[in-house]
Amino acid sequence: MRKAVLYGGGVINILLAVFHMFFWSLLDWSTELPKLSVLNRGVLQIANVIIIFVILYFAVMSFVMARHERLDVFGRSIIICITGFYAIRLVLGYPFFGFNYEELGVWIVCLIIIGAYLSVLRMEKR
Repeated sequence: MRKAVLYGGGVINILLAVFHMFFWSLLDWSTELPKLSVLNRGVLQIANVIIIFVILYFAVMSFVMARHERLDVFGRSIIICITGFYAIRLVLGYPFFGFNYEELGVWIVCLIIIGAYLSVLRMEKR
């Protein structure tokens, strides 16, 4: 079960990274970003590229951890980092985006990811 959750988490993280790769077209950044200052435009795009990198790292590490029988201290710390990342996104969603159905979908995905990775930590204690 632990391996299935980690493989599933890896796949979900890959899908989220690909989703972020499409932000330039999905969010019409060719039109929207020029409205920002050069500094803000750069910060936003660099932040998105870093998020893509981090989420891909989460995916790779999920696959690596799934192949091992037990989690060591580094594996547990990575899982805590993954859950923290998605918990921060969940908590900051309302102040930055308010409530709408798209944001509700993001919250549900974040809750599923948080719950899945925390379940891996619980499975390790048994």
